[in-house]
Amino acid sequence: MTNNFNIIEFAGLSDERPWELQQPTPTDLRAIVIGTDLPSMEAVTKAIATYIGDSIEVEAIEPPSKDVPWAARVRVEGLPTDVILWVEPLNEPAREAAEIEAGCVLALQTMLHTGDPLTHFSNLMRLLAGADLNIHSICDLPTGRWFPQDILEQVFVSDEVEPPEEILWITRLVEAPEDAEPEERCAWVSTHGLTRCGRVELEMLGVCAIYSSEAVHIVDGLAALTLETSLPPAGQPMSLGSNLLVSLMPCDNAIAMLKEDMPGREDRNIPTVVIASSDATSVYPKDAVETLHQGDTAVVRTMRSTERSAKLAQDNWELLLKASSQIGESEHAGCMVQIPWEQTDNEEAPREYLWFRVVEVLGNEVVGELAHQPSIVTTLTEGQKETITVQDITDWVLMTPVGPMGPGDADAIDEFLTQFKN
Repeated sequence: MTNNFNIIEFAGLSDERPWELQQPTPTDLRAIVIGTDLPSMEAVTKAIATYIGDSIEVEAIEPPSKDVPWAARVRVEGLPTDVILWVEPLNEPAREAAEIEAGCVLALQTMLHTGDPLTHFSNLMRLLAGADLNIHSICDLPTGRWFPQDILEQVFVSDEVEPPEEILWITRLVEAPEDAEPEERCAWVSTHGLTRCGRVELEMLGVCAIYSSEAVHIVDGLAALTLETSLPPAGQPMSLGSNLLVSLMPCDNAIAMLKEDMPGREDRNIPTVVIASSDATSVYPKDAVETLHQGDTAVVRTMRSTERSAKLAQDNWELLLKASSQIGESEHAGCMVQIPWEQTDNEEAPREYLWFRVVEVLGNEVVGELAHQPSIVTTLTEGQKETITVQDITDWVLMTPVGPMGPGDADAIDEFLTQFKN
């Protein structure tokens, strides 16, 4: 839960960019449009122009197949690359799965801006979901994720908080052999979607399956970090948090180290790199996953992720005050807040993200008791109390018997507090 710190300061990252692609792979979106007729190119582009409140450039191009009536190259002010649009019929299985009487598919293809793929992707989804196109749902082909209309509205159109970085890729977990106990199985963790951001895909191979969750956390954490900073060359140790040292290994080298019954020996048709031990002698970072499993540290977060969680936490500060006041000193639940703490006697030291247990509510402030011994900060000790304001925090969590709940779980927290009161 703690020990997020400045990766640039401690990881020894290189200015080289060995794991970035010269050109990203395409991003393809497929929107199911409700309606009995295929919309015309003019109707679709007019709806987009009306939504953004500005004119757009449209050029008719050769359709990709005979059953596609039209295709167009569209340039929209604010989008860094052109998009290709076309419509195609909706097949019967897809229509039945969508539970609609009639419809078609509006396809979009483009290249994401590698400098900020998250904003670019979010704007594309917002454009399709917000325009008056009668969209039922959208499939992001690189990840296979489906976004129904209510989620599109909540995540991309209405919410002032941008989506998490993980929306750009999907992380898959494969364990084998299936009939073995967890301690006898090996896990293969891999990302799918980073190449469209201009980065190689990340993998972890040969992981003891009891550490599958920790392996996923490391892979996801490093995937997000690739969007903010370049990764070091193969074999160079880097830190993903306090006592979380790893290195990168070419995929072919890692596959050669796998045993016959381990998953992940298949040929790759996309560029990938494997997260290995810090000394590059083991196919997976055993020390790092074991340290993470102990719960005394956490994978570093990107600045963007930290800012996102801080906004969510601060926007829902009143809910935390309500929960803390109602729970009091209960043994069955409790509230904690996260604060980025700077080492005051060393200006060059990174910030450490510390968790405080809420022990008292004072109006619009809380009194927090440090829940753990810091790894970097030397000016605080476990159990020390501090008065905390809404501006201080970057995250908060309500610990309950059914699991942790955060700022994004307002409805679930209200329901829990009602049951707790009764």
